[in-house]
Amino acid sequence: MLNAFLLWSCSTTQISTTQVSSGTPILIESKARIKNNNEENNVQITMALRLNQVIRMEITGTLGYRVATVLMTPQKIQYAIHLNKSYYEGPMRPRSLYPIFKKNIDPILLWKIAHGVNPQGADLKCSLDKKKRPILCLGSEDLTINWTYENDSLQRRIDLKRGPFEMAWIFKSQSLLAADQNETFVLNKPEGYKENILK
Repeated sequence: MLNAFLLWSCSTTQISTTQVSSGTPILIESKARIKNNNEENNVQITMALRLNQVIRMEITGTLGYRVATVLMTPQKIQYAIHLNKSYYEGPMRPRSLYPIFKKNIDPILLWKIAHGVNPQGADLKCSLDKKKRPILCLGSEDLTINWTYENDSLQRRIDLKRGPFEMAWIFKSQSLLAADQNETFVLNKPEGYKENILK
């Protein structure tokens, strides 16, 4: 399944999520540096996104080893942490990603960032630039998010900070998927993984 995910053929033309209709599959290549207390990790995050419906993330380490697979819909999150062979499933809540980040990072925030939309909500106030793109968001528990855009391209950097947790997320490219396989947007508990139900 991982090979099918990583070997999709895709258009080389950069495309914005605002240029496609709901349900259109998009491939997004990104990388992130994640720091939490004294621990720092660099990962590649390859995303298959069916606009407004589902996101699949394949997270790999710098040497190509699989770290985690995440599947999100607006209501539900599932993920497998490959390093300790654990599988999680439950609703999209602020604490749902704690086993991955060791910090409560709301998956809805990551959903909105991946979709390229303003994440402002009741607990998050954002400033926009002239193009109505977010540039700074401030939230509860010292949450700060800064956006940096590279000219008019879709390349952007998002710096997310909350206490000792820092994530620098760089979006390198996004393009239409030439092939959309149904199993891409399905995540079953891998054999031999311990199942955990998120509440």
